[in-house]
Amino acid sequence: MANEFESQLQAELKGIDSEISRLENKRRLIQELLDNESGSALSTGAGRAPAKRRATRRGAGAAQGKRQRRPRGLITGKVREFLGQQSQPVHATEILAYLEKQDAAPQSAKPMPTLQSTLQRMKEMGEIENRGRNRWSLVSSGNGSQPAAAPAPARTDGPPVVRSTTTFGSRPPASQ
Repeated sequence: MANEFESQLQAELKGIDSEISRLENKRRLIQELLDNESGSALSTGAGRAPAKRRATRRGAGAAQGKRQRRPRGLITGKVREFLGQQSQPVHATEILAYLEKQDAAPQSAKPMPTLQSTLQRMKEMGEIENRGRNRWSLVSSGNGSQPAAAPAPARTDGPPVVRSTTTFGSRPPASQ
C-alpha cells in the first residue's frame, strides 16, 4: 500500500514539474516579447531614456501578474468556432469552459458576466441566438448550421426615416 501511495505521489510530482516547466517556458517567451518590444522602441528614435522607463514599467507589471489584453476578436472568434461545432444549443458555462481550455477566456475578475456581455453583443449583431435558459447557438440560415449573413447596414446617406402611426402635432380627440 505504501508503494502504491508513493508511486501516486511520484506521478503527481511529475505532473507538477511538467506544469512548472510549461509555465517557465511561457514566462520566458513573454519576457522575450517584452524585450523585443522595448528594443523596437529604441530603434524608432524615441530616445534611450524613455524606452528604458517603459521597459522597466512593463517588466514590473509582468512581475506583479498584470494581464496582457487579449487580441481583438479572439473571444468572439473562439465562440463562433465552438458554436459551429455544436449540433445543439450550448450553455454559457460550457462556452466559458471551452474558452478557458483554448486560453481565450475573458481575463476579468468575473469572466462569466464579461462573456455574457460578449454573447449579448454577438446576439445584437445577428451572429448567434439565445435559445432559452442561457443556451446559445449560431443563427441558422436555413441551409444547415451555417451562420446567417450579417444584417444589412442602415442607410448612412442621410438622417434615419421615422415611421410612425401618429401624425406629428396631432392631439387625441377631447372626448377621451
